Amino acid sequence: MSKISKRVSRYLLSRQSRAARLEAFGRAAEAGVLEEHQLGVTSRDGTVWRLSADQAAQFSGDVDHDRDLTRNLLKVSSCNRKRLEMKLESGEFNDFDDEEFGEVGEVDKPVCSVRVDQNGTTPSSSKLLRLRDHVLSIVGGFAPTLNVREVATALLLARAFEKDKKILDRLLAVMKSECPIIAVQIPVHGFEKQLGRMLEKGLILPFYTSLEPISDGPGLTGHYKSLADSKRRRSLACCGSALLERLDRHDDMRRLVSNKVLAASKPLIISDEREQPLAARLAAVADIVIQGNGIDASLIADVLAICCQIPVGRSWFLMSELEFEPLHLGIDDLAIAIRPGRSLTKIIGILTTLEAENAARAEAKDDDEKDCELGSLLNRSGRSDARKREKYSGCFDMIEPVKTTTGSETARGQKAKQPVKPPSGKDCLFVERLAGYGDARHWALDLKIDLEAFGSKEVEWSDLSSRLLLSGPPGTGKTTFAKALCNTLGVPLIATSVARWLEASNLGDVLAAINATFEQANSYAPCILFIDEIDNIGNRGGSDRPYDDYWSSLVNRVLELLDGAAKTVGVIVVGATNRPEKIDPALLRSGRLEKHIVIPTPDTTALAKIIAHHLGDDLDAVLNSSETGSSAGSKSASGTLRVHCIDSTAHDGSDKHCDSKEGVLING
Repeated sequence: MSKISKRVSRYLLSRQSRAARLEAFGRAAEAGVLEEHQLGVTSRDGTVWRLSADQAAQFSGDVDHDRDLTRNLLKVSSCNRKRLEMKLESGEFNDFDDEEFGEVGEVDKPVCSVRVDQNGTTPSSSKLLRLRDHVLSIVGGFAPTLNVREVATALLLARAFEKDKKILDRLLAVMKSECPIIAVQIPVHGFEKQLGRMLEKGLILPFYTSLEPISDGPGLTGHYKSLADSKRRRSLACCGSALLERLDRHDDMRRLVSNKVLAASKPLIISDEREQPLAARLAAVADIVIQGNGIDASLIADVLAICCQIPVGRSWFLMSELEFEPLHLGIDDLAIAIRPGRSLTKIIGILTTLEAENAARAEAKDDDEKDCELGSLLNRSGRSDARKREKYSGCFDMIEPVKTTTGSETARGQKAKQPVKPPSGKDCLFVERLAGYGDARHWALDLKIDLEAFGSKEVEWSDLSSRLLLSGPPGTGKTTFAKALCNTLGVPLIATSVARWLEASNLGDVLAAINATFEQANSYAPCILFIDEIDNIGNRGGSDRPYDDYWSSLVNRVLELLDGAAKTVGVIVVGATNRPEKIDPALLRSGRLEKHIVIPTPDTTALAKIIAHHLGDDLDAVLNSSETGSSAGSKSASGTLRVHCIDSTAHDGSDKHCDSKEGVLING
């Protein structure tokens, strides 16, 4: 801290100490220990504190005895004051006991004067003078500790003078002018309100002030009107961050400066605790601008030393060991952490927690502001974006899931709570009914359980396996699996393919179509993004196709968007290909399409179930209408249908084997 800063801090802290001592003297006057006499008409002319004659006889001059006596008198006075306040609040105005409260605030008792006449001080008056100084010293020891908020504000203000060695001289010169305009910008939450309160209490300037907002809205302390009480105050105009923020949004700064700032007929204090620079128009009109920094470890150590008598070295050592570097703390945060009776370790631990919370909140606020700026930009170019959305809306299909029925929608007589039942019908695809998908079916059912756990906040989205690559020969049902997954999970399906992206051929339009697809997925999360024929993107640099730069641009863009979709909560990405060996290896790395499942050609069992599913209710009619219906299928009493393989060269109804396997039992 520079010499100028030390000088300012000593001045501000001394005013706080003086105010604390005056508060202690006032309490002693209420207790009848001291008497307050003004030298002039107002308190500004000076005050003489005298020792009451009745109480003087009780003080012996012994420090311990007199300290205990003072403590007891102050305690009794405090209890009486609280009881009086309780009676006033309860409305018991007629139940006062004059004897009970008579000693508090009486001023007509004889006092011990300490004035000396022209002939010199008498021994008795000299003794009384020493006794008075002795009692005043003891009473001053009961002064309240300095307020953490006020100490932090004073130190922040004092450190703002470090940048310019001549700023204090210029400030003193500016304050002598008739209507000075002083701007103070310190980016600390809560600084502005505390600055206003300290101005009103006379802790910054050598007089009490009354702050009047220059425009409609709250002043520095949050009040909409200037403070008015029995104290003699000087009126100051003020302008705070709330007003500046509002004017910045509506571009009314020019009107404020012209109609309010320049027209002010009294000194003006402009306070801004925002991190953004002070408006250029305000900085230009101000006679002086005082700019400071935020709360750091050094300031915290100084506050602990002043308010808690903790050596600066201890605080510095602990914060260095913990690598604690505050960047987002406010004045209220210091007041929350620095409480009486708390150890240094406890205080720093609380400050660390508050710093982390404030940092997360600031990051979220920055993201919101970026979103607002993006939204404003989109609004300005709304027509153009609407045309783009219409142009590229054909590069993907939106498929809504089939609604399921719960027990409440079933027939009467069933229990109110029943498991969710998928609707029947051959067009209603559900993973639970699919056959021949093996590991893909298990992956989907596990994802359904994990998705329910995510909905109840039992797991994080990053813990889910939400990215899958399906590969297999053509016709194995990869697209069917995606539609069934949509119904099983109960989320929309955004289906597209690389071939649909490439229809535009122009690189810019292709990239725009890819962007539109991923943006659609992000806006509909939770959803499934299904990308078919993903092998058509090819490889970067290793492709045998011409225009390698063209394909590299496509791969790079898909990788960027795929990473974004992977990080976006609620987007499940499923890619499908017939040629997995043609896919760029970067697409298969961790965090992208890392889960790879091969769907084989269906075996006899799977084929029979697939045929039964597609025939649905028509299965019996098809079997009965065939020439070999009597032997090709028969239904047992248990409702199980035995399906036999029919050879085109033998129509005798005898059982034939399909791929050397026996007929398959299908539940009818």
